[in-house]
Amino acid sequence: MPERDIFDEIARIAYELWEKNGCIHGCDLEHWCEAERIVISRIEPVSEEKPKQARTPRKTTSKPTGKTAKKAAGTATKTRKTSVSAKKA
Repeated sequence: MPERDIFDEIARIAYELWEKNGCIHGCDLEHWCEAERIVISRIEPVSEEKPKQARTPRKTTSKPTGKTAKKAAGTATKTRKTSVSAKKA
């Protein structure tokens, strides 16, 4: 829509709003802003938010990471010390 047509459409709607509200002077800015909102909503309809799709869980890799990587690499791990009372039993 050409710029001049948009301006004319806003002016026409603002005038209609002015008449509809009883031709009260001093509300021209409110009528103009409302007319702009109306015209813009006709040109660019408000798009509704698309519902978010559920994310699929990520596939786990077969490569171990962190502590499991050290175990897989064959590095020695510390053994747990047993208490003296556990040895006697």
